[in-house]
Amino acid sequence: MKHLTAADRGSIETLLQEKYTNKQIARRIGKDPSTISREIKKGMDGNSIYRAWVAQVAYETNRKRCKQIPKLDHPANYRLRGWIVDCLQKGWDPSMISGRLKAEGFNLVVCAETIYDWIYTSAWAIAEKLYQYLRQGKKHRTKHKGRSSQKSKIPNRVSIHKRPAVVDEKTRLGDWEGDSVVYSHKHAINTVNERVSSLVAFTKLTQKTALQTADAVIKKLSYYVAYTITFDNGSEFTQHGLITEALGIPVYFADPYSSWQRGANENSNRQLRAYLPKRSDIRYLTQKELDNIAWELNNKPRRRLNWHTPQEVYDWCLQNPNKQLDLSQVAFGSRI
Repeated sequence: MKHLTAADRGSIETLLQEKYTNKQIARRIGKDPSTISREIKKGMDGNSIYRAWVAQVAYETNRKRCKQIPKLDHPANYRLRGWIVDCLQKGWDPSMISGRLKAEGFNLVVCAETIYDWIYTSAWAIAEKLYQYLRQGKKHRTKHKGRSSQKSKIPNRVSIHKRPAVVDEKTRLGDWEGDSVVYSHKHAINTVNERVSSLVAFTKLTQKTALQTADAVIKKLSYYVAYTITFDNGSEFTQHGLITEALGIPVYFADPYSSWQRGANENSNRQLRAYLPKRSDIRYLTQKELDNIAWELNNKPRRRLNWHTPQEVYDWCLQNPNKQLDLSQVAFGSRI
């Protein structure tokens, strides 16, 4: 139904002055009598006389106030809204939540942008400060800033360009990437991630030394299938020979200032920063607490895994070592 125009209101004012009834006015301008009745009430001036300009001002004021209810604020979607909030509190980002909706049995599927928009524009979501559960935890959406790499001289360094082609194909389980995330008081966290499944593992370092780093990588990867590992050019990886000797796997290094060659690892570092921001004091952080963070990340759905979790994919590959990964065969695990 079309709204009354300024010309319609002018006609109503003229016809009222000529003593036309509401029904007669409705027939003349092609509207319902009830519409005319409501319009006349809205356009009355102080002398109870209909004025077109008064009605037009009232209409324009109401239009400015009129806003569509956000889809996630609608009362009918309370169950979906509650589930989304639960997921946000568990550290899932909107793309993970959106991708998992069908698997969780919801009929209404919303995209990640709808969730982001709701978090930043809905009065209820703003009041609840849901933005704090996002990876950056900022009140306003901002562009991501990349971090620069650092050059270092590493003995017996083997370039990433000599790495077997099968690693780039991501067809086998056991090719890893590694890095260090630095915190205050010279503490750091060693991070490793598996390229096919996106599984992550973290180890706390009291100092970012080459020996502590090598020991951390050896201990972590001894629990997993490992064929290769690729690092950046940080000085903490100068003892990479110890890793090769202990695990029997070759170590490769990305090009300087080319963090994109280890994009998955950079992403896992950003996810870790969501739990432990850059200036966090991790001196009293226990390894168990760090393992719990890794567990949460490993049990979040990922877009590139067709919304399966890294743990689900890793377990499937481990149980089917001679099969090529088929995400349609990977079962969804427990739900929230």
